[in-house]
Amino acid sequence: MSSKKTTGPSSRDDARALAATMRAEQAAREKRVKLVTISAFGVAVVALVVAIVWAVVASRPVTLPEPAELTTPSVVSDSGGISVGAEGAAGTATEGAPVIDLYLDYMCTWCGTFEETNGELVKKWREAGEVTVVFHPVTILDRFSRGTSYSTRAAAAAVWVAERSPAQFDAFNAAMFANQPEENTKGLSDRQIADIATGVGVPEDVANGIASRESYTRYARWVGSQTEQASANPKLLTEGSFSTPTVVVGGEKFTGDWRDQTQLRAAVDAAAQR
Repeated sequence: MSSKKTTGPSSRDDARALAATMRAEQAAREKRVKLVTISAFGVAVVALVVAIVWAVVASRPVTLPEPAELTTPSVVSDSGGISVGAEGAAGTATEGAPVIDLYLDYMCTWCGTFEETNGELVKKWREAGEVTVVFHPVTILDRFSRGTSYSTRAAAAAVWVAERSPAQFDAFNAAMFANQPEENTKGLSDRQIADIATGVGVPEDVANGIASRESYTRYARWVGSQTEQASANPKLLTEGSFSTPTVVVGGEKFTGDWRDQTQLRAAVDAAAQR
């Protein structure tokens, strides 16, 4: 007894129904893939737009207040810097001791290295009455702070502390280098600089003058003028240009390697003999 394969209308209808179902499922899959692709593209576009906006905002110069007329701080020495003698307060000097003038920029990497290498040693000499240290905060590296004028803001803050909290100036100077930002960044904010000040004992009301940029308004022109004078002083130039750190011992520019403390010590001893 033989059997026959069914190939009638019912089988053809089932095949058509199956094909239709497969086409529908394929269309659904393609639609899901398309939606996922569009969504992913949309997220990427949004992320790109956010990144572009952030970059534009980050690159905008900080709007700083208009500096007041040039005001000379009362703590400056005859050479135009902030003097610190054995007692450790800004505006003091040790009579008869050789003077070490330090020209520094708070954004300058090499100035940070100088402080790390010699800061404690020079402080030891100063406290022993062997030297008077005169700090000259200058502003030659504003261009490396992405429009925030960090060098000027930091230098003005240092003068502000020296004038209003002189006993904490030396510690503030050291702390600024201990927390030094990298070049080609925005540097520290005014609030961060103020926090560094309070961290070394500067009274809150004095530190608030940094955070509010009152320090910048008052002393920006003065630190700028000191920078111009230093940059034009032939005695401070190296191969025709002014750079930081520049070290002057006993009135003579130090031309040795300040990374070698014995050379710096020899310069101090020679100055004491003059």
